[in-house]
Amino acid sequence: MFKTSSRIIYRSTFLFTVIITGCLLTVFFQKGHMPRRSLNAKITSWWHKRVLNALGIKLSIHGTPVNDTTLFVANHLSWLDIHLIGSHLPVRFLSKAEVEQWPVLGWLASKAGTLYIPRGNKAASKKANNIMQQTLQDEQHVVLFPEATTSDGNIKRFHSRLMQSAIDAECLVQPVAIRYPDEKGNMHEAALFIDDMSFMQSIKNIISTKGVVAELFFLEPVDSRNKTRDELARYAEERVKGLFD
Repeated sequence: MFKTSSRIIYRSTFLFTVIITGCLLTVFFQKGHMPRRSLNAKITSWWHKRVLNALGIKLSIHGTPVNDTTLFVANHLSWLDIHLIGSHLPVRFLSKAEVEQWPVLGWLASKAGTLYIPRGNKAASKKANNIMQQTLQDEQHVVLFPEATTSDGNIKRFHSRLMQSAIDAECLVQPVAIRYPDEKGNMHEAALFIDDMSFMQSIKNIISTKGVVAELFFLEPVDSRNKTRDELARYAEERVKGLFD
């Protein structure tokens, strides 16, 4: 009990310091975009690594991300996924439009180059694809979580609508598999972020747990040219599922 309490206090203090540092760095260096070889990309990657350190997450990387402009397509398990990928790659993430209005976090996300995707009908999807296409054509990586929500480790169907951005930008698509295994190889309960769980409860679960391990797998990329968006979605889904079977 004493060790757990000490762990919570230490990690909470560390995390608070990292967040404050991130705010200061954002003011001076973040411009709302993420050129792959820029100073702000390096600073952002450094900050994501510090967040993982503060939370006690041990990250293991497998495979190699491609250097060319790419749409990375990943399964989605937790808000931690953003820090895993962001610590290793200069990327722009997609988020629901409401996040932009969140106090502090919305500001940080915007300055870090988050792309806000409107929800709704086909017109909203077209607008989202246009935003992503333009970002890819500007030679900035984009990460897509095509399940559209977090899962308990059982991979959901990869939706294909936003895959159109890669086709229009004529860029590569690289599947990315994310795992948080426990000692038995199952999904670690502390990393779960599903259903009605609050963000604060999720943080508490993580910082009070010893030895949460994260695994990031960069799988075989595919050229989006001469492919349909459904073909790209099924390719990415099958590659990620294949790793878990």
